[in-house]
Amino acid sequence: MARQDGQRSRLGLIGAGTFGLRHSRFIGRSDRADLVAVADPAFGSDRPVPGELQDVARYTDHREMLARGDLDGVIVASPSEMHVSHALDCLDAGVAVLVEKPVAVDREQAGPLLDRLAEDPQARVLVGHHRRHHPAVAAARALIAEGRLGEIRTVAAIWATHKTDPYFEVGWRRRRPGGGVLLINLIHEVDMLRHLVGEIVSVQAIASNKARGLEVEDTAGLVLRFENGAIGTLAGSDSAVSPWGWDQATEDDPTFPYHPGQPCLLIAGSQGSVSVPDLTVFTQPEPSWLEPVAQTRLPVEGADAFARQLAHFADVAAGRAQPLVTAEDALRSLEVVRAASQSLAG
Repeated sequence: MARQDGQRSRLGLIGAGTFGLRHSRFIGRSDRADLVAVADPAFGSDRPVPGELQDVARYTDHREMLARGDLDGVIVASPSEMHVSHALDCLDAGVAVLVEKPVAVDREQAGPLLDRLAEDPQARVLVGHHRRHHPAVAAARALIAEGRLGEIRTVAAIWATHKTDPYFEVGWRRRRPGGGVLLINLIHEVDMLRHLVGEIVSVQAIASNKARGLEVEDTAGLVLRFENGAIGTLAGSDSAVSPWGWDQATEDDPTFPYHPGQPCLLIAGSQGSVSVPDLTVFTQPEPSWLEPVAQTRLPVEGADAFARQLAHFADVAAGRAQPLVTAEDALRSLEVVRAASQSLAG
């Protein structure tokens, strides 16, 4: 049952791994919600309970948690292959769901969830592509929609940082398809590009695992063609030192050092261009390669995209808002990344 206006939402969490604990910390800072229950099979083992979950009701079976009957929403942060089944269990319990990305492994696996959403207008599912909630993304999207950049011609995006060895002690990140930089990290860039520029109709990719010699890629490059005719490039690496990437350019994730003013996305159109997330806009009175380019910076409101996503989820759970990122929408971003992986295999 949804909280009334002014009341804090009571949230549950499925999955107490890296992403689940991250969500628990975001909820702990929220003035809109409380984490009251968490489910993870590991609670039945000898593994120590993380400190942030010591005072939270814990379950080894998520269905027992759902049977409480007092949750307004549940965040699903379990392994990707379990996202759909866990989301369906939550919907069966009449609870709104925030599913961590990717929403599913592929479209076939997502089918039952898409069918349920099509059949049940009361079912509420938000997918966790959190960057869409950042005010810089909203401002850039409005700038493009208003036509201030003209027709978008080209975009360039980058995400590069150096993950250390302990990150890869989790076995699936070393070996399992989808454990590399493409699905773990660059899906966020793909989703942001789709949200800002438009649908992607073709993708070509190249990748390397030279840095670590693991089975999964550590560096990848994509060439993208958009439905509106724009051409884009996306470069990513989890084995390169740089300040260039969404995580470094914003303060969304406090575990990343903050490098303000560094862009990670450049969008150029027939009438102007913009860098994101710093929102520096470049224009000319009359477009000409021989004329100087004027530079202005739009005001950027300080924000935590995760906090805004959580507030939006509270509104979705209460029926006050429609999901900004639907399951179908998120699946399209996943399909671009899957197509990139198939391009590598081909």
